[in-house]
Amino acid sequence: MPGVALLTSLFPPSVGGIQTQTLALGRALAELGAEVHVVTRPAPETLAREERDGVVVHRVGLARGAAAASVAYVALAARAIAALGARVDVLHAHKLLSPASAALLASPLRRVPIVVTAHASGSVGDVASLARQGVFGRARLAALRARADALVAVSAPIREELLAAGFRGERVHLVPNGVDPRRHFPVDDGERRRARHALGLPPEKGVDVLVDAWAEARRRGCVATLVVVGDGAERTALERRARELGILGSVRLAGAAADVAPWLRAADAFALPSRTEGVSVALLEAMATGLPVVATDVGGTAAATGGAAVLVPPGDARALGAALTALLDAPDRAAALGAAARRRVLDGLGILQIARRHLELYRELAEGRARAPGGAHAGWKRADRLRRLVVPGDHGDLRPRRAP
Repeated sequence: MPGVALLTSLFPPSVGGIQTQTLALGRALAELGAEVHVVTRPAPETLAREERDGVVVHRVGLARGAAAASVAYVALAARAIAALGARVDVLHAHKLLSPASAALLASPLRRVPIVVTAHASGSVGDVASLARQGVFGRARLAALRARADALVAVSAPIREELLAAGFRGERVHLVPNGVDPRRHFPVDDGERRRARHALGLPPEKGVDVLVDAWAEARRRGCVATLVVVGDGAERTALERRARELGILGSVRLAGAAADVAPWLRAADAFALPSRTEGVSVALLEAMATGLPVVATDVGGTAAATGGAAVLVPPGDARALGAALTALLDAPDRAAALGAAARRRVLDGLGILQIARRHLELYRELAEGRARAPGGAHAGWKRADRLRRLVVPGDHGDLRPRRAP
């Protein structure tokens, strides 16, 4: 059974898009037959080694701290990979920062391919983060250009940024994030009402830019509740802004949620007001649930939705509010958009389909290593092990998995 080590400093129980995606990818790779190890940082109330959904999780380094924690993670993650020995056939780092550095450190010991996924671009992207590190960051970027076997960009803008940073085009692969349509699926009106009741939401229809947009929607006569799922430093400011606008009674700040599926099943529509994005995992989850989407036209959002969403300019609260009102006031159009969004997921954004694309990339890299001088025996062995997992890209078993 081939082995894949996913290196990520961000992983559940912490909450976020990278955390959700690495767990989903790990689960899907394991379901397709791979032996999957995740090497990540410690978290409160977790074990140093545990197994969840067929994925073995190794937690190394320090739970807190900035520079010291990064150094500890890089060194101890490399040691953990070395300890796995021949169980690992490919290293897949998520982000060009500490996880990629750990892969670079471990690779000479194991002589296995390195894949690195970039999840964001612009000021919040990894290339910009490395640039801010000066000489040290440029050295890390140069090492990745020289030694990473493949880069995965989750959106076209990220791919263009990697090319501009000097990565060769044949090494940069465009593979979007994916979502499990069995965990996120449409529900009928009765189940939606039950979900709202369980969450304490109003039983019937009636982030800074989103709150302003909601004020615009209320001025246009929209009778609904805005639920903001997530937490962070902006929470207090959002609450204050909602109070200033006189809409606090129609806004619910739900806080962080380890599982957003119940919230999505309770919703009539989904709004994504991001100023920058790669491919939003939350967006894919909403699409899989069959929700009509209003989103800002940034990053990979247009490509992911493929016309099955209403897109507005980023930072335009008036346009976002108007689009939400129009959608909520047109239930037939909303239902059609939601159904089209679900089809988009089933046609190419399901996590098993994305995992198969990764397995095919791993196999190609292993075969490339096999053709390199001195790598024939081990490389062909790895390629053969990976080849047995690559199957035609059908949808697989897409029956919904009901929440326990």
